[in-house]
Amino acid sequence: PIMYATEGSKLPTFLETLKTDSSLQFNLVMSGLAFFIYNELATYTLKVTGAVTASVANTAKRVIVMVYMAAVTGKVLTDEQKIGSAVAITGVLLYALIDDL
Repeated sequence: PIMYATEGSKLPTFLETLKTDSSLQFNLVMSGLAFFIYNELATYTLKVTGAVTASVANTAKRVIVMVYMAAVTGKVLTDEQKIGSAVAITGVLLYALIDDL
């Protein structure tokens, strides 16, 4: 509903572009397919592990992606991002160590 209120007037333009632009069609299908596969893997992970383990792994994934993208793009992390990453990595490490006991 919010999208229609803010971007609704551009919907006809988008639909017209979608009909004619093959790269947009391809990217839209690939985006949907990637999201579907991601959700299937997340569901499988929850079945194989537990909810807490999957949540910890998801937190670690987010931190890894953020740090990796900062390294690839050369963007400097803010102090808040550095602190958040350190807290998340420490939490994942502690969870792994406690889980092994």
